[in-house]
Amino acid sequence: MKHASLLAPFVLLALSCASADDDIPGPEVGDTFPHSLEALDQNGAMQSLQSLYGENGVAILFVRSADWCPYCKRQLVDVNTRLPEFEALGLNVVTISVDEVPLIKQFADAQNIGYTMLADPNGDINEELGIRDPQYPVGSAAFGVPRPTIYIVDRNGTIRARFMEPTFRTRPDLNIVLAEVKALDL
Repeated sequence: MKHASLLAPFVLLALSCASADDDIPGPEVGDTFPHSLEALDQNGAMQSLQSLYGENGVAILFVRSADWCPYCKRQLVDVNTRLPEFEALGLNVVTISVDEVPLIKQFADAQNIGYTMLADPNGDINEELGIRDPQYPVGSAAFGVPRPTIYIVDRNGTIRARFMEPTFRTRPDLNIVLAEVKALDL
């Protein structure tokens, strides 16, 4: 019964995502993560999924912008304060936004961010993964932004957990994310 009570928030999260979108988009738990994540980080260095792994894998957070999205900015700072908890689980953290390198560099420096931030200015990675927020049409200033999504990928490249929110105003609850990752025993 102890495990049932732990699963209740996850069931609610899954149902909230499903009710907003009958079929949750993007790669699923159990799939091999289908992208190399080759992109420039906040320091202008090329990164890849292989270079981003921690001892047990990587937590990949897709956010809209560290420049203009207040919900993302709050999430990015919150993740930074929780970074030791991710690291204790053997996970590196990486975020991907539609910002250019100078913008994520400015944010990372101002907030003393301790994790890797990747630039995907055209939203190509979001599009390829199928997690682009469909409410923004081609030509919109926000075209290419993702739905708020977190993937937990193990060192074998397997997606072990996925968290997605249906609206840009909400973010996956880090307490739930960290609890589920602990239960995975990576």
